Amino acid sequence: MAAPTSTTAGCYLGIDLSTQQMKAMAIDDNLNVIHETSVRFDEDLPEFGTQGGVHVHDDKLTVTTPVLLWVKALDILLERMKTSNFDFSKLKSLSGTGQQHGSVYWKEGANQTLKNMSSDHSLHQIFESSFAVKGSPIWMDSSTTAECQQLEKSVGGPQKLADITGSRAYEVYIWSKD
Repeated sequence: MAAPTSTTAGCYLGIDLSTQQMKAMAIDDNLNVIHETSVRFDEDLPEFGTQGGVHVHDDKLTVTTPVLLWVKALDILLERMKTSNFDFSKLKSLSGTGQQHGSVYWKEGANQTLKNMSSDHSLHQIFESSFAVKGSPIWMDSSTTAECQQLEKSVGGPQKLADITGSRAYEVYIWSKD
């Protein structure tokens, strides 16, 4: 798809992070799609060794995605948009969605990295050492079932936990793997 032209009053960009890819779509004021691009994790980022965008660990319960894969995918996505002459100055709005129940853990001190970012480096280079856990547990992870059951039991059951917190215990919310 073509990038917005100079006659376009404005455009709206949506970025979606799913399990297998990151996708961007832009529309104009008349809701016409004016740009689409995507980064398919397995094909475009083979150095991360994912299958279906994930690593299924030997226990078949632990399912993670490398956090830097997502960051590098965003770098690639933005570079592809730039290369296609997408006019970022026309953006009126940006929307993002992310895969359900994924967890990213910043290292202590990562806020300093955010404060001192440089346009001389890509995001994945900047954030290379900013994450406490390199493999993010995602919605497919079920490695902490025992911990979830223990938590629910300790407060009087799943409904009691939901009454207290608004949710029962889900595996990906309770995660302590390396």
